[in-house]
Amino acid sequence: MTIAEVRLSDTSQPPTKRPRFISRPGFLERSLAFFAIAFLTVGLPNEWFVTDVDGTNASSGGPFVIVVFMALVGALLVFSLKDRGVMGNLVIAELPLVLLSLIILFSAVWSVDPNTSFRRSIAVTLTTLLGVYFVARFELDEILFTVALVMMFAVALNWVFVMGLPAYGKNFDGTQYLGATTNRNVLGQLMVLGCLSFQFLMGNRRWRFIAILFWFGAFGLVLGTRSKTSLLSLILINVLWFIFSTFRARKQLFGAVLVSEVTAGLFGFLFATANLPLITDLLDRDITLTGRTILWGDLLVPIGERFWLGHGWSAFWGGYRSPAHEIWVSHDWTPPTAHNAFLEYLLVIGFVGLCLWMLVTARGLLRSIHHLRDIPGTAGMFPILMISYMLLFSITEAGSLRRGLDWMLVVVAVVETKRFIQTKPAGFKRTINT
Repeated sequence: MTIAEVRLSDTSQPPTKRPRFISRPGFLERSLAFFAIAFLTVGLPNEWFVTDVDGTNASSGGPFVIVVFMALVGALLVFSLKDRGVMGNLVIAELPLVLLSLIILFSAVWSVDPNTSFRRSIAVTLTTLLGVYFVARFELDEILFTVALVMMFAVALNWVFVMGLPAYGKNFDGTQYLGATTNRNVLGQLMVLGCLSFQFLMGNRRWRFIAILFWFGAFGLVLGTRSKTSLLSLILINVLWFIFSTFRARKQLFGAVLVSEVTAGLFGFLFATANLPLITDLLDRDITLTGRTILWGDLLVPIGERFWLGHGWSAFWGGYRSPAHEIWVSHDWTPPTAHNAFLEYLLVIGFVGLCLWMLVTARGLLRSIHHLRDIPGTAGMFPILMISYMLLFSITEAGSLRRGLDWMLVVVAVVETKRFIQTKPAGFKRTINT
């Protein structure tokens, strides 16, 4: 059975105005696409043995990693020339996403660390291009199935590190799982995404048992990280899944999505700021959420120093010789990020970049509501859940805008919803219950 023959659910998508693809990917292209997703998910083997859990995220990539990534994406973009009209239309239709990518890329011009900003901004730009490529060349069901296969490998790999290589797979006292990642928060966030991908795969009866088995494997890793943020996000995303499923064929869908997103975000904010002692007692967190809220207040000064365009992509947290010096010396820990996406983007790409990110997110969220209503099965649920995932991890973590599978899937969600609107037949309308 090939990937093209696999569907995540037995329901079919509505017909489109014209054929989706001029040509279909062959074996070589599908193999490269698989390795590209695997690269974004687990990185290269030399990244699996990084033990500096308090340093900057190694997934941002050194020169060798970036060269390998450029080669992979470049090869896939050559295949996309077969459908260059489709690829070009998708890029043009997502102008805010293009502008966001450009400000990240060109932030090296005004960056406090041009070399780091240039290298890591290339990685993010390539990840964005990869997301557009997958929408141009693959059906959404195919993308999600491939992601689920890669996630199976990621779950197995991380368990190998936890159980077989504890010197790398656990923290110094053996109480927290790190797996093949740089720290527990990275592993927790990845495994939440893994649980989500396996839940999509459960819609296919042939793969349901395997999907359930790997879901528990991913969930065990989430628990092993002892990351309450990841555990809470997994719970909230499943609550949102239930709400969206309940209201997807009702007129109240838009209101239900708006209320549920705001409620989930508010609960996450209360958790993050620890204004409710009950929440901190329940989740075993201190009143400052392990120093995060104190950190957020201290970041207002460097944000004001470069308010409009920021310090440059990934340039702020560069060690004791970077602008983070004053932050690090005033705390008893060395935070590698702002632990809040909104503050992080203000730091690195400024108010202009933050506004573009928010515009991309808002457009994707609004279109994903139509996608949820009009596309049956689990594939219709993907865009809104992926954007919800990104928003949940934007409260107490640095978000998903990076060289990683989560950002590529956010781009897929945003671009796929636009593609569906462009190709939806005139007069197409699903039955809506009152």
